[in-house]
Amino acid sequence: MSSKKYPEPKPRSSRPSKVAESVAGYTVSPTIPKRKSSTKIRRIAGLEASDEVWEFAQKHRLVPHLETAVRLVKESFRDLRSIYLTFDPDPEEPNLDGIIIHIKTGESIKEREKQYRAYALRFIQEVPNEVRSKICLFYY
Repeated sequence: MSSKKYPEPKPRSSRPSKVAESVAGYTVSPTIPKRKSSTKIRRIAGLEASDEVWEFAQKHRLVPHLETAVRLVKESFRDLRSIYLTFDPDPEEPNLDGIIIHIKTGESIKEREKQYRAYALRFIQEVPNEVRSKICLFYY
């Protein structure tokens, strides 16, 4: 079997083509795909928990108490529009660090206060005294 001969390349002119000149100014940058996080998304009572929230809750054994508090929020506030957790460190007194449950409701101020009182009463009844200061509700 004999090898196939390829045609000789045609000599290029030293003058660049007009098409190449107009395209040369535009380059397409490759898009960087979003990297999927290799860390598992942690949840407390169905809410996403940041690493700070998760670590603090684990360190102080707050997960079941946070689940209780979130359940009480959902039962006490009728027009709940959003709810999320944050870690609130105290720079001067580390023993005052805590987790805040942020909620937004669509109720009037008067109705919101009434619902908060109902929540607070049940919170005191169902969450042990030794961890109550580590969980706070912020509502607006």
